[in-house]
Amino acid sequence: MPTRRLDDRIREICAQISAVGRDPHSTDQEVEILLQKLQEAIHQKVQRVRIIATNKLLQGNDADKQDRRTRMDEPLGP
Repeated sequence: MPTRRLDDRIREICAQISAVGRDPHSTDQEVEILLQKLQEAIHQKVQRVRIIATNKLLQGNDADKQDRRTRMDEPLGP
């Protein structure tokens, strides 16, 4: 999947799940694969939100001055 904003990827996966759910020929395996992708994307989003929240708590007002794109480009950790 091309690199995109994570929120867009989550929306796209949800749309795929909805489409597969309406398809009478879809299999449980297709749905399971999409649900796993959604779970991973949500996990990544939670990781990013944790990092942002931690930075705000530790840096105080300095975190507000940092560009949002810069924060999103930071590594998620180990």
